[in-house]
Amino acid sequence: MKNQLKIVSAAMVALGFYTAAFAAPSAQMAADNSNINTACATEAKTAGCAGEVVGKGLLKCLGTYKKANKSFKYSPACKTALQQHRSDKKAGK
Repeated sequence: MKNQLKIVSAAMVALGFYTAAFAAPSAQMAADNSNINTACATEAKTAGCAGEVVGKGLLKCLGTYKKANKSFKYSPACKTALQQHRSDKKAGK
């Protein structure tokens, strides 16, 4: 009986983490994501990430391209959008 209770408890905790990890983004984060998709469109095209969006590989694609191409620079608008996204994510908005 105790083992079954431990298993059920562990499953519920795991489900809680799973749900929190894949919850829909807040309105602020959704706005930030949309802003990045728009502001970084030129960079995405240059990096070969034109079909990607934030949450589906864009940030990883841009980061990989930037690491491989040291001369690649983000535009001021893209840089601002990325910084805003990062600060809102850190603040938990």
